Amino acid sequence: MASWRLFEPGNIGTCGLKNRIVMAPLGNINMADPIGRPLEKMIAYFAERAKGGTGLLITGMVPVSYGIDPSVSEDNDTTYLPRIDGTSRTRLAGWRDLAAAVHPYDAKILVQLSAGVGRVGSPEPALKLKLPRSASWNRNFYVPQVPHAPLSDRAIRRIVRSFGQSAINAKACGFDGVHLHGHEGYLMDQLTSAPWNRRRFGRYSDKARFALDVVKEIKDRCGRDFPVVYRLGLTQALQQAYGPEVFKKRFRGMERTVEEGLELCRALAEAGVDAFDVDKGCYDDWFYPHPPAYFDDMPYVREMAGALKGYLVREKLPAKVIAVGKLGKPEVAERVLEEGLADFVMLGRPLLADPYWPAKVREGRTREVVHCIGDQEACLHELIQGGHPACSVNPYTGFEDVRRLARAEKAKRVAVVGAGPAGCEAARTAFLRGHQVTLFEKGDGVGGQLRLSAKLSLKHDLRRYVDNLQYQMDRLQKQGLDVRYGAEVLPEQLRDGYDAVICCTGLKPAVPAIEGLDEVPHTEARAFLADDLRLPAGARRVTVVGGGVVGCELAYTLARERGLEVTVVEILPVLMKGVVHANRAMLLWMMMGRGSPSDQREAVLANPVTAYTASRVVRFAPGKVFIKANRGRRDPYTPWATLIPDNVQNPFARKLNHADVEDVTIDTDHVIFATGGRPDDSLYFALLADGPGPAVHRVGDSSRVAGVWEAVTAANEVARFI
Repeated sequence: MASWRLFEPGNIGTCGLKNRIVMAPLGNINMADPIGRPLEKMIAYFAERAKGGTGLLITGMVPVSYGIDPSVSEDNDTTYLPRIDGTSRTRLAGWRDLAAAVHPYDAKILVQLSAGVGRVGSPEPALKLKLPRSASWNRNFYVPQVPHAPLSDRAIRRIVRSFGQSAINAKACGFDGVHLHGHEGYLMDQLTSAPWNRRRFGRYSDKARFALDVVKEIKDRCGRDFPVVYRLGLTQALQQAYGPEVFKKRFRGMERTVEEGLELCRALAEAGVDAFDVDKGCYDDWFYPHPPAYFDDMPYVREMAGALKGYLVREKLPAKVIAVGKLGKPEVAERVLEEGLADFVMLGRPLLADPYWPAKVREGRTREVVHCIGDQEACLHELIQGGHPACSVNPYTGFEDVRRLARAEKAKRVAVVGAGPAGCEAARTAFLRGHQVTLFEKGDGVGGQLRLSAKLSLKHDLRRYVDNLQYQMDRLQKQGLDVRYGAEVLPEQLRDGYDAVICCTGLKPAVPAIEGLDEVPHTEARAFLADDLRLPAGARRVTVVGGGVVGCELAYTLARERGLEVTVVEILPVLMKGVVHANRAMLLWMMMGRGSPSDQREAVLANPVTAYTASRVVRFAPGKVFIKANRGRRDPYTPWATLIPDNVQNPFARKLNHADVEDVTIDTDHVIFATGGRPDDSLYFALLADGPGPAVHRVGDSSRVAGVWEAVTAANEVARFI
């Protein structure tokens, strides 16, 4: 593309920007010390994106409601989130260092200020006899039995004043403006939205009042020319997601409509808001504000950012619009600007996968961009598990302060066996450090199991990543990396001639031995993918044994694309345990026939996938699957509810009586086993058993069956220290 709109200068209020690329606010959890002062980890994380060419950076959530919303505080009044509220100068040094770190690269930075979490916060304060707070009496999102009491008007006014103090602190530290966290069902959204603010009396029964008071307070404290960006969902989209019956029964038939969202934006623009960062959805349909890989590109930019842009133009209001929502492909981001749907585009996960996305695109090196795979394993799920931001395909994200690629003191001969994501990362890192690297792969290309998964149409983001991975390895091969495809490697081939061997040999699929298995046509999931999802002629009914993410993706694909009658049997009480909530919720939403990758009602399943949880297969017979199903099993399709981490106590959790089961017979023409596997570690242990020889390592699934993030990170760690 000869000329990119992406790289035209622009402005938000008085803040001049070198381009139209904005880094999304991605939660900087555990990147500050226990009092909330930004650590070098957080500073280096943002500095890397500034070096990569992003025009405007926005920090993750920084609450201003300590002492008011108990859910933002940890034990002994510590915090896992950064703090800039109050008058403590102890914290400000970190913020000054952060602003100073990004400005030399002509990047601007805003601090995202949040009223707090309210009903979407951890339920743990209630277990410590501290009643959580919200806009009205509301249920906790994670543990609905935990109530949240309404904040008093006085407490809300304290939060408003804290916004003002926090904003002036940010200005004093050199920040270029503030970003208000008014979306996704967090406390600011709770105070300004019908589903959660049901106050009948007082100042804040007016649902726009809190937001307007906050904007006025900031402008009064910081000056009218201090930029303010407001983030909101034009609508929570609950009725659109789940239909009128669920909307009325579960959500009281209440949400902010798009029309109400536009009116709120008009009032905020008139109050001085300089730009809007606009999406849709909330925690109860979390796949909207955190769109998984399953969504097509820009699934709601036109109906959200585009609608707001047109509205502001018609109302002759000068506020700018920032579009967000799966814009990681350069040509897609460019299209948003070309079509006038927004003034700026926001990238979140794409800048975690590749901080140099802007520089590479501007320099015409788009093929070199490392693409986000949308698994949200490290960038989102890791936060829920107690970690900090990271990235499955970029092992340096979140570790910029401690991980660096340095030349090796002595070049060694390194063999890497297996060209999946772990093997490619190990080979690449070792080669760039100056080692002589040979990469052995028994197939005809890179990607390993990701290459198989990428065959599903749902996995278009993964397919793009695998294509890019092949491109990257081909480039390194031209530079001297020895890549050998079609190479089955035996231990004796590696005992001499190498100083180090890294085994990335993946896993061995596991098919359980069940009575009558030979009497039904069956396939293991990976073999099924390798065979291009081929089924016996005339097969109309398929049973998938295993309700993890692989089994559910296969089940949905067969139901949607082949129109088959599909049943999933899962031994655990829930489907897809361990999968990040946004991705899990979206796949459940699609499997139950409520949504689709295009977010169009006409594309939903005609025949939803049947799922049995807390159930196990006991035997097979021709055309039959016999299972024992727990009578107390719950509805498997509740995408509006989430699973809480195992280390968070839920005293209200109902335990199943494992003896209370019923016999169920499923008619089937074919069975697919998506029952996981075990590490393929035979090569590793064969090399170890041979005594003295090369240093031997194993990473990825050959060490521990886990996700892409753990595999890539482990491979990088080993290769950086050979």
